[in-house]
Amino acid sequence: MFTRVCKTETLAEGGMRLVIADSHLIILAWPDNGEIKAFQGVCPHSNTPLAEADFDGTILTCPLHFWTWDLNSGTPVEPQESRLAEYPVRIEDGVVYIDTDGVAPLFAAP
Repeated sequence: MFTRVCKTETLAEGGMRLVIADSHLIILAWPDNGEIKAFQGVCPHSNTPLAEADFDGTILTCPLHFWTWDLNSGTPVEPQESRLAEYPVRIEDGVVYIDTDGVAPLFAAP
C-alpha cells in the first residue's frame, strides 16, 4: 500500500531528504539526471539514521564511517559491503507516495 510522504516541490533535483512512511525511516532522493528514488534511511553498517549524510547529487556518504552508495540504484560504492534497500515510489499530481510492503532495511554482515 502506497503512503503519501511529501509533495515533489519539496525535493529539488540533486537533493535528498528523510521521510517516514509506515514507521520506516526513508531517504527520498532525486539524483542528478535521474528519477526520484527511495532507500532505507539507516546505514547498513551501523543502523545509524542517515539524516546527516552528505549527498552530492549522485553519491550518498554516511557521516559516521564514510560508507558511500550510488542513489541511482542503491549500489554500494565504497566499501562494496551492502546495498541499500529500495522502496517503490509512485508520483501522482505532484505528490510522492512510497510502498513499504515487503521491504526491510538491509544490513552488512557483522
